[in-house]
Amino acid sequence: MQLDLPLRVAPTVFVRHRWARRYILRVLDDGTLRVTLPRWGSKREALAFVETSQAWIERQRESRLAKPSVVHPEEPALRQQALRELPPALRVLAAAHSITVTRISVRNQRSRWGACSASGAITLNWRLILVPEFVREYVMLHELMHRRELNHSERFWRHVRAVCPRHQEARRWLLTEGQRLFTGSAPGGACEETS
Repeated sequence: MQLDLPLRVAPTVFVRHRWARRYILRVLDDGTLRVTLPRWGSKREALAFVETSQAWIERQRESRLAKPSVVHPEEPALRQQALRELPPALRVLAAAHSITVTRISVRNQRSRWGACSASGAITLNWRLILVPEFVREYVMLHELMHRRELNHSERFWRHVRAVCPRHQEARRWLLTEGQRLFTGSAPGGACEETS
């Protein structure tokens, strides 16, 4: 369901997510406010959370609008390289850990490095072709471990630690250096608000 806010304000989209444990606000690059509701949540509570978070939402929107869109000069060639190299590398890791993947796609995600669906489809960001190999491997292993645990519980992180000893270093790299591949600048403030 979508709720348009008045005047110059970008739309607000409400999404119910069965794994969410709290309300989450995320301002997307185009200014759209995405409100994630937990399975048990109500739209009334979500709207109240949006109302009390207006200052944060406005700061995030201003920040997003101030950042120019980043275009890598060799993006078309890099995307083709990512299409050639990332799926086979993911298949090798999946086979090494006896994990079934139903589909692999490489996309131009604006803020995520990868995603795994309940059906076993894994999406990878083409920008992974630009990161160090240990970081790329971490992202792939992270998504593969979602085939065992489709959440970010302690059990999920135990799986990640077992297969990726450098996972903390890789996560730090993604939060610092990796953000520049999306924004073209040093990492900024928070992009999510939770209740």
